[in-house]
Amino acid sequence: MEWEREWVKAVAAVDAVFQALPQEKAHRLHELSRAMVALKERMQRLVEQVEAAESCAGCGGACCVCGKYHFSAADLLAYRATGEPLFSPRFDNGLCPYLGEPGCLIPPGYRPFNCITFNCELIEDRLAHSDVSRFYLMERELKGLYAEIRSLFPGGAMDGPLLRHAVPAP
Repeated sequence: MEWEREWVKAVAAVDAVFQALPQEKAHRLHELSRAMVALKERMQRLVEQVEAAESCAGCGGACCVCGKYHFSAADLLAYRATGEPLFSPRFDNGLCPYLGEPGCLIPPGYRPFNCITFNCELIEDRLAHSDVSRFYLMERELKGLYAEIRSLFPGGAMDGPLLRHAVPAP
């Protein structure tokens, strides 16, 4: 229940900042978001060549246990800037709250940085060396897009995970 409340509060906070954006910054955010979505989709298509989804399904998404911390304010801004309907997280599933019955609730182009860039050995070992190199070039480009999106908001207002205040104490 606490996670749901924190989610609603965090989304509302980002929405308020998004709504207050000057038109020029909103336009730039839209451009950057479209570029980010397209790049993430290309990254996903690259790993789909080696049937990454089947590998993930086979292990049950073991890397997704801590997923609630990966969705960032910048990821939410991409949803808002492009008009993509926001998913409803499932904080009750014991794994990543962005996993549903068929798999990830987030379309590939909108997945968090960690989710779209992480390839376990099962996936990476199947990729050709040239594809691995290309993937990591795209990852660097993606980091740049995230940085540019965050730079539109002074004072680090959109840095870090969306649910940063709900992270349990160690």
